[in-house]
Amino acid sequence: MITISTNKGLTKIEDWEDISSRPGFAASLNPAEHKLDAVIGRYSFPDKIRCGLSNCHKPHNKGYIVTTVLGIETNIGKDCGKTYFGIDFEIMTKQFDRDITEQENRELLWSFSHQVSELEAKIQAVKLGDKGANWVHKHSQSLSISNTKVPHEISQRMSALAKSRSNILYSQRLATEQEVENLEVIQQKKLERPHYLNEPIGELSGIEALYPENNLCQIVVINLEENLKAFKNVEIDQLSYEQLAYWKKWAGTVDSSLENAKSIIEKGRLLLTPHNLAPLLNILDTGILREQFRSFIDSLKH
Repeated sequence: MITISTNKGLTKIEDWEDISSRPGFAASLNPAEHKLDAVIGRYSFPDKIRCGLSNCHKPHNKGYIVTTVLGIETNIGKDCGKTYFGIDFEIMTKQFDRDITEQENRELLWSFSHQVSELEAKIQAVKLGDKGANWVHKHSQSLSISNTKVPHEISQRMSALAKSRSNILYSQRLATEQEVENLEVIQQKKLERPHYLNEPIGELSGIEALYPENNLCQIVVINLEENLKAFKNVEIDQLSYEQLAYWKKWAGTVDSSLENAKSIIEKGRLLLTPHNLAPLLNILDTGILREQFRSFIDSLKH
């Protein structure tokens, strides 16, 4: 692929013959007889192109198209350019690469700007759909952060499961003397009494919805919704090189962030089902706490 910069913008050219047949193009140019004027293009091919300098002609895959002060064009690999034209070549190619990147990013953002209305609708559908991001975030936060809706024992246990990235729910019971003695033989050390054992009592689906990186508020509201609002107010043609790079990088993540949000919502729906959460009742030691958690579970049905 060849990228040529013209007064009308960037031009993409596929065929090298379209370059080598240009008026003024020299396939063999003596660098000792010419002074570099400008870099006007760059290219990258799977098949190697012969260097246009008469004292090189070494084939290479990537290089630049340059003009001399006499208006002659040729192609040069990066190494040859540094060798025969020195710091001028390095400065010109760096600026050319920067200009091309800036122009490409600006064009990409203009194209992206035409998708804003469609993306706003998608974000709202993800947020407000039946048991969507808002619903999942609200109830999953109740499960893992201390609050008045669920007993502290539940939020503490769910937070620990998310931190350990385990979906196995354990209950603790007092070990019998025989069990302690058996463990001492296996572990070859004396154990303190009383000794407690953890026994699996259930396996929770969708625990991934509680992982820190899966926070739907961060993904949908902050990263997608708020950034999209900010993007709508930018003047694309006035953005600096750094600003263009920032928004281009963000725009490239929008689709994957939406898909990620949908995946997390599905995990949250699995997590927030009465049947899935029922085993948690077994870790509560009073009827009042069980009733409190049953009320929370029942609220998930609506």
